Parts: sequence; C-alpha cells; structure tokens
Amino acid sequence: MIFGEIVHEEHYYDVFPGLLELIRSEFNEVESGVQGDAWIWIFENSEKVAIDSFTSMRFQLKSDRSGGVLLEKVLSVLQKKYKLYLYQEPEIEGHEDLH
Repeated sequence: MIFGEIVHEEHYYDVFPGLLELIRSEFNEVESGVQGDAWIWIFENSEKVAIDSFTSMRFQLKSDRSGGVLLEKVLSVLQKKYKLYLYQEPEIEGHEDLH
C-alpha cells in the first residue's frame, strides 16, 4: 500500500543520495539501488517499508502493513528533512490483491 510521498521538485535521482544517507544513518538493515528507478527498502523485525519511484516521479512511501511500527519510525525520520504528503487513505498498488 502507498501511504504518501516525499514532496520534491528535483528529479528523484538527485534526491536519492541524501535520502539514502538519512535512512542509513537511522536504520540498521537497509537495501537500495538504482535500476531505471530508485528504491530503498528498510527492514526491522518482521516489517518492511519501501521508499521508491516505481510508479511515480516522486519517492513514494510503501508498506504492506497499515499502522506498523516501522512505518511510523520511517515517517518520523523523513519529516526531519523532507516535506511529506500523506494520503488520507492508503492507495493499493497495481500488483496488490484486494482480497
């Protein structure tokens, strides 16, 4: 589910290095890459939060768990440096099953 996005005017490639540096400074288990799009995966306990540009020209915040502890931590960290636009209701991604 998509919970919101980081508001930025720059191309996501230009935002990626600083964003990744911030995330790596706050979380221990982080995977990332750039392959056409840019992505960061954050893991903690059994939770995963993704920050990626797969379906947008801005970085979107994604998790398969609504109200998860990790999602709240990531949001708190991001708000230190970035303006966030959080959706009223999470949006379902195209590959997610509604049932």
